[in-house]
Amino acid sequence: MDLGVTIVDDSDDRTAESIVKSYQEKFALGITYQHSGARNISIARNLALEDAKSRGDWIAMTDDDCEPSENWIPELVRVQEWTKADVTTGLMLRRAPAHAPDWIKSQPFLELGEFGAVDGETLSTAFTNNCLISSKLLCARPDLRFDPNLGKIGGEDMVFFQSLSRLDYRLNFAKNAWVWENEPEERLTLRYQIRRYFWHGNSSVITSIRGGLSRKRLTVHTAATLVRAIIRPFKRLAKRQPPEIRFFLAQISEGFGKFVGLIGIKVEHK
Repeated sequence: MDLGVTIVDDSDDRTAESIVKSYQEKFALGITYQHSGARNISIARNLALEDAKSRGDWIAMTDDDCEPSENWIPELVRVQEWTKADVTTGLMLRRAPAHAPDWIKSQPFLELGEFGAVDGETLSTAFTNNCLISSKLLCARPDLRFDPNLGKIGGEDMVFFQSLSRLDYRLNFAKNAWVWENEPEERLTLRYQIRRYFWHGNSSVITSIRGGLSRKRLTVHTAATLVRAIIRPFKRLAKRQPPEIRFFLAQISEGFGKFVGLIGIKVEHK
C-alpha cells in the first residue's frame, strides 16, 4: 500500500510548513503542504480533498488533535473491501492524561459522540476525524464538498456525509478502526466541558435541520434530552450511586444548546 500525505495548515503564520518539509522523502506518494488561514474548517477540508483526490484511490482523513491507532488505515481498508463502501468510518475515543481531575474520567464526559454499531454496519453519516472516502466519488461529484457556512460552527462533516447517504452512496462502520483524541490541558475544566456539551447540542440540531428533520420532531427530542438529564441524578441516587452533578450540568447544557439551535442561534466551535 503506497501512502501520501496532505497537510492543511489553518494558522495565520504557516507554523506547520517547516515540519512538513522535513518529511518530504518519507512517503511513496509524497507529502504536500496547503495553507488555508481562513479559520474555517470547511475551507481547510475542501483544500485537503482537492489536493489528495488525484494522488490516490482513497483518502483517509483525521484531525490535528487526533492520534490514529496502529491498525487505523488497515481496518478502514478491510471494511471497505468487505462491504464495497464508498466511505468507511470509525470512532474517535477521547482520553485524558493521568493528571486530569478524577471527575472527568469517572463521569461519562469522555464518551461524548461515541455510539454502538456492528462492524460493517451501514450508517447514515460519517466523521472526518476518522474516515476513508473514495477519490473516484469526489472526482465524479465536485458539487459535493464541505459547506463553508458551517465552517466556524461545526457539523459540516455530518451534513456532508448525510448528503452522500441520501444520494445512495454507501457509508459503513469499521469497528476496530479508531483514533484517539488526547484532551489538552485547556479542556480539563468543568467550564470547558459544559461549553463543549452546549456546542454539541447546538450543532446536532442545526445539522439535523439542514438534513431535513422537522422542528417539531427536534423539539420533542430536545425536551427528552432535558428530561433525561433531570431524571438521571435521581435514578443514580435510587441505586445508591453518586449523582454525578458535574455531568448533570453538562447534559443540561447540551439540552439548552439544542433549544437555542431550534430558535436559529448558531454557536461557534472553540
